[in-house]
Amino acid sequence: MVYYFTETRAHPWQGILKHLLLHLRGDMNRSDLKVIIGGLDLKRRSERKRFLNAFVTNSRLMGVLVLYLHWELESYYSTDGDDRSFHQFFYIETTEEGIESYRSFYGNDAAALLEIEQTLLGGLGADRIDITEREARLLLQEYVDYNKRFDTPLPEGFEECDFLLRDPIIANPQEKEDLFQKTCVPLDNNYQMIHYFLMRYFAGDADAVRILSTDAIADSLSSKDYNDTLCLNQIETRTDPNGQLVYLCESLIESDVMHRIVTSELHVKDKQVHEFHRLSMFRISPAETAMKLERPEFVTVYEIMNDAGPIKQFLDDKYVGALKRDTEIGRLYLNFNEHNNHLNGTLYRLNDDVKGMLYITDERQLVIATYSLAQIHRLEKELHAMPFSNELIPIAKYEFKEDVFYDFVKNETGDFILFVEYLCDFDPEFDPEED
Repeated sequence: MVYYFTETRAHPWQGILKHLLLHLRGDMNRSDLKVIIGGLDLKRRSERKRFLNAFVTNSRLMGVLVLYLHWELESYYSTDGDDRSFHQFFYIETTEEGIESYRSFYGNDAAALLEIEQTLLGGLGADRIDITEREARLLLQEYVDYNKRFDTPLPEGFEECDFLLRDPIIANPQEKEDLFQKTCVPLDNNYQMIHYFLMRYFAGDADAVRILSTDAIADSLSSKDYNDTLCLNQIETRTDPNGQLVYLCESLIESDVMHRIVTSELHVKDKQVHEFHRLSMFRISPAETAMKLERPEFVTVYEIMNDAGPIKQFLDDKYVGALKRDTEIGRLYLNFNEHNNHLNGTLYRLNDDVKGMLYITDERQLVIATYSLAQIHRLEKELHAMPFSNELIPIAKYEFKEDVFYDFVKNETGDFILFVEYLCDFDPEFDPEED
C-alpha cells in the first residue's frame, strides 16, 4: 500500500482563468474544450532525490529483513522539508520470495510512519542498523535477484524503485560479507548460534549457513535437500574422548506434507559450527507431532457487555505491530516479544516469541491466551487498565496441557466455553448418579 500526502495551494491566476473561460464559453462548443489535468506530478517530483538515511534490521538469521530508505526530493512548488520527504520500506523474505512487500509515502506524517514501522518490524524482535546509501542499494539489488531466483513478482508500486536499480552496484566479496554481517544479530552464546544454524540449514539457506559454519558445510547444502521449518530443537551436551564439548540436537522440522525428527551432532569453535553430522531422520505422525509440541496454555474468557466495535478499534490502534487476522467469526491479535531471547537456551520453540493472543468473537467474547502463568497475569492487568475494562466480565479461566486456543480460532463457534465442553464431551445435564 502506498501513501501519498500532498498539499494544494490556490493561485491568483486560477480566478482570472475561470473568469476568462466563462466569457469564452458562449463562443465555444463542448467538443472544443480540452481538459488539462493539473496538480502535483509525483513522478516528476521524484526524479531528483538526496539521500538522508537508511537502516536494515539485523534479523537475517530469522530469514526476514526490513530495509528502510529516507530521501529528500527536489520540489518546484514548496520549500517545506516535510513536503519533500519520501520514505520507502521493503519487507524481505529470504527463503522463498525475496522482496515480499513494499510501502512508501510522501511527507513526514508521524502517525503514518509509526503505523508502517510497527506493522513491518513489530514481530521481528530486531534492532535497526544504520547503513549507507551504497549499502542500501546493494541490499535491494541483491534481493531483487532473489525474486528472479524464486520466480516471484515484485510487489505492487515497485516501479517507484527503478532509480535504485538503474546503476548496478559492484561490490567485492569482503564488502558483501561485511554488509551481510550487519544484517545478522550478534551471537550471545553457542546455544543461540546452533538454533540459528539449524533453522537456516533446514530452510536450505546456504548464504546464512556460510556465516554460521565452515564453507564445506554450506557448500554441501542445497535448497533441493531442505526447504523446511524448524519447529522445535532440544540441545544436550556431552564430552567426547578428547575432552571436547559436543552438542547433540533433536530437531522437529516441518515440510509442506510431513513432520520429521532429525538427530544431529555438532562441534563448535569460536561460535561457529565446524562439524555437523546428521545421525538419523525419520517421519512422525500428526499425533506424535502434537505430543512433541504440547506445552501448557493459559486462557481467560471475558464476556463483552456492549458493542465490540469500539473495542476492536481501540485494539487496532494499540496493537499496531500485532499480527491481525479476521476470521469468519472474529478478529485475532497476535502480539510478539520485542526480543528473540527465546533462542538463548537449550530449548527452542517456533512460537515462543509470541507474548499473548487476543480474540474478539461475534459471540461477544474476548478470549486471551498465553503460554505461561506470568504472561496471562500480565495480559489480564493490561486489559484491566484499558478504557473499556468496565465492559468486560471474566467468566472463565483455564489451564491446558496442550494448545487449544488455535483449534478454537479454526473452529466454527465463537463461544469458547461451549467449545471446551465439546472437546471434553461434557454434558451439563448428565447426572452420573442417575445412570
